[in-house]
Amino acid sequence: MNKSWRKTTALLSALMLGMTALTACSSAVNEEASNNASQPQAVEAAAEAMKAGKYEEPLKINIVRQMTTDVKFRAGEDINNNPHVQWAKDTFNIDLNYLWTADSSAIDTKIRLILSANEDLPDIIQYRGSQDVIDALIDSGKFADVGDLFDKYAGDAYKSAMAEDETVWYPYVRDGKRYAIPILDYSNNNDTVLWIRDDWMKKLNLKAPQTIEEMEKMMELFTNADPDGNGKKDTVGLAVGLKNGMNTWGLADADFLFGAYGAMPGQWNLDAATGKLAYGSIAPEVKTVLGKLKEWMEKGYIHKEAGLHDEGKAAELFSSGKAGIVVAPYWAGGWPLPAVKEVDKNADYSAYPLPAGPNGKIGRSKSGTGNGVILINKDFKHPEAFFMYANLLYEQQGNPQSGSPFEYGFKEGYDFMLQDGQPVWDEAKFPADKPLMNVEKYTLLFDGARIPSLVMETMNDLASGKEPVTAFEQKQSRGLDKNITAGAVNYSQREYAMPNLYIGSPTKTYKKRWDFLSKSEKETFNKIIYGGSPIDSFDTFVTQWKASAGDTITEEVNEWYAAVQK
Repeated sequence: MNKSWRKTTALLSALMLGMTALTACSSAVNEEASNNASQPQAVEAAAEAMKAGKYEEPLKINIVRQMTTDVKFRAGEDINNNPHVQWAKDTFNIDLNYLWTADSSAIDTKIRLILSANEDLPDIIQYRGSQDVIDALIDSGKFADVGDLFDKYAGDAYKSAMAEDETVWYPYVRDGKRYAIPILDYSNNNDTVLWIRDDWMKKLNLKAPQTIEEMEKMMELFTNADPDGNGKKDTVGLAVGLKNGMNTWGLADADFLFGAYGAMPGQWNLDAATGKLAYGSIAPEVKTVLGKLKEWMEKGYIHKEAGLHDEGKAAELFSSGKAGIVVAPYWAGGWPLPAVKEVDKNADYSAYPLPAGPNGKIGRSKSGTGNGVILINKDFKHPEAFFMYANLLYEQQGNPQSGSPFEYGFKEGYDFMLQDGQPVWDEAKFPADKPLMNVEKYTLLFDGARIPSLVMETMNDLASGKEPVTAFEQKQSRGLDKNITAGAVNYSQREYAMPNLYIGSPTKTYKKRWDFLSKSEKETFNKIIYGGSPIDSFDTFVTQWKASAGDTITEEVNEWYAAVQK
């Protein structure tokens, strides 16, 4: 009886397992058949939507986004309830659904936790931050090759803007494929110009220097001729911050001096002779410039604590009336330099071109064009939706022409007002209960559509006397005159901007050794400048840098550089 029962039970179990396997197999086949059948339908639906510029049925896009501090909302509104979301619905029949947002201090951790837990990912991730996090997202294998999508769906205006700097794709290339869409910013935004106290020049009967030699004569007088007239020897020629390196992000930078000798430290530059990348801080010309900075320190042309000053602290020397020259971006004319008028009402200053070195060279570091990424889930069935959205912004909002729905902004009463038929963008003129809101900050592009060259070209045109015609030109023309002039100076020297050509992920050896190499570089350079080490210690530094994995890192960097250009 027991044996018979066991045989019957075993037979039933076998039949059950067989039926389960057949059912699973049938389900898998049916699912695959369903997916295969739906693919042509999805392609056809995408083509129809792109042609119409709008989806017939509502399309929901689930998004995760990084929230920057400049994103503000009116009372009762948030990232899922604002004029931008309504515009996307009205224009494309797209429902932008932000699953969650996080600020810059929290989003990295949150993304890493989601990846480690293998949780479902949104259709789109809108991110502006660490390359390591972008690498982790790409390496998860869950995001689409967006290069083919861009080539297929991006419109002419969008492609034209992206083509202004093809290197923006480089950090996101893997085996010749592009896995993140760069979010564009305005080019040359942090590139440096020479800001000088005009009132000091006038008092000492000086002209703006065209060479480093002429600049040194100016610094001598700014340091020793009591330019502020207080009877004290308490001024320096140049405000410069060296704490974070010789080439940082533009404010109170020393990049111009290295550029005047044909070098650019702290970045990877193209060696014209070999066609390969070389680390700028070990170039022979750097030794000459360190010697020059040492000389300037000894003569008091730069502050004795320049090695301890970061960018902001160094700029304060100019703003407090204790320095006559500072190298900074064009926008410094609006902040922080105007503070000098609080300590000296007669203070005046202007932007001038960077001076040339002994062999006529001029150089500065070039600020990047990319400022964030869009990653698209490879399982998202309508990736073309992002391009439909971005195409329209680049066609109509990036540089809006007369009659564009974005001519003055996204929504009247939010980011612009009309008074007597004229646009108003002045925050002070908006009602207290309905303050100015930068709706472009709500977009998937963080700041709306930005055409890299547009700002500097516009400022150059305005400074040359062109009457503002477009709304973009009108808006820029209402900025500070000093910034417009400085923008034109910036534009005039754009050919001298030297880009950092290694913008990819840290290589294997880089991750292990770069902190040590950077520390050694800073210590060596500062000791030379302060006279703690002889100038020839630079040669020892270079030898040790190469032997301490520098050569290996250089090889790895060039392998990456060769790969991304294929």
